[in-house]
Amino acid sequence: HKAVVLYGPRQVGKTTLCKEVLRQLNLKTLSINADEKRYHDALSSRDERTLLELVEGYELLFIDEAQRIPDIGINLKILTDKAPRLKIIATGSSSFELANTISEPLTGRKWVFQLFPISQLELKVHYNVFELKSQLEERLIFGAYPELFSLPRREDKKEYLQQLAEDYLFK
Repeated sequence: HKAVVLYGPRQVGKTTLCKEVLRQLNLKTLSINADEKRYHDALSSRDERTLLELVEGYELLFIDEAQRIPDIGINLKILTDKAPRLKIIATGSSSFELANTISEPLTGRKWVFQLFPISQLELKVHYNVFELKSQLEERLIFGAYPELFSLPRREDKKEYLQQLAEDYLFK
């Protein structure tokens, strides 16, 4: 009867992870991308009837980028209290913003997880110790955001990280 909240920086794979979990759960799911405006009124309404109508017939509510919805914490509290059989998963790339809007209203009603870039232990599944040591300098310079593993050139990796850093700074 608790909501699952997944925090983490942008581009670490929160949505990808959740989609895989949802696929494996095989529940009737209302999947909402909070970047889209159409659900904002209902999910920020603080109206029990509106919220229950929104999730009626669903077993699971998945909200991606939940920090974009005003008063999301209070509305998730209403849903956890009034629809106890409904499973809820919410992600947020801006954990500080999401934590500020979710933590207090969902006290005792949530499980919180933090997703980070790929770790050395995770890479050990794909590379042996020799290969990991030979990649160490590149990992120390560029880090381990998942996207970096698909970029073949150092220049591409540098450009990707530059853009990511600028996006965070401008935010």
